[in-house]
Amino acid sequence: MDFENLFDVSGKVVLVTGGAGGIGRGIVGAFVAGGARVYIASRRNLSQAAGELAEYGPGECIALQADLAADADIAGLANALEEREGRLDVLVNNAALGGFLHHFENFPMEDYDTMVGVNLRAPFALTKECLPLLTKAGTPEAHASVINIVSVDGIRIAGDNDWAYGLSKAGLIHLTRQLAGREGAKHGREGGRHITYNAIAPGPFPGMLDEFLETEEGRAAVGAVTVSGRVGKPEDIGAACVYLASRAGSYVTGAVIPVDGGLLVGTKANS
Repeated sequence: MDFENLFDVSGKVVLVTGGAGGIGRGIVGAFVAGGARVYIASRRNLSQAAGELAEYGPGECIALQADLAADADIAGLANALEEREGRLDVLVNNAALGGFLHHFENFPMEDYDTMVGVNLRAPFALTKECLPLLTKAGTPEAHASVINIVSVDGIRIAGDNDWAYGLSKAGLIHLTRQLAGREGAKHGREGGRHITYNAIAPGPFPGMLDEFLETEEGRAAVGAVTVSGRVGKPEDIGAACVYLASRAGSYVTGAVIPVDGGLLVGTKANS
């Protein structure tokens, strides 16, 4: 048995979409702290955020500007990584859009298209464009990894009219399983790909829930729906990503890992 450097991600090339705040910041910080070179991508200029995140070193954080709603920008992002690195060890599809809570009969199709475009179409397109880079990186000794950040609302039926959000995250879970089953079936063959595909389903975390977390009472109320009795910390998701991307997670593919403090198994979640 070899337990040395089991969770090592040093030297890995990582792309995290939506990596400037909330959960994304925890993901980037964990990889940078582990010695990885992390690219963060957004349509906004993230240079300042990249500088702040680089302080978690010894790794690096580099900002690339790309609108994930535009196919040309997605292709350009993959091309930029090809020119700079020639490979991609880890792709974390984290960028997502929340909100848009409407009753079903009044749900604007424009809002539906926007949310599904960001939360499902963009990860599909970016994974497709990055597949050659991931294939170059993955070896029998050190797999490449695609990690899709989904949501417990893609597993359960939420009660707050999040029709498009829950549906888009459920779709991303299914895409994760499809990739693991179909692309993953090529593993181990001559010329095959050594890539794992997994999803992480966060429960209550800062970011989309900020409006509820501004007061101590609000934080307590959100935390009360979990078994753990607290709101998640961004580094909780970062730690799960490092696990999946490191040798420790090399035998895990097609999995959906809830990082939800026990929300899905709690009595309130099932009442």
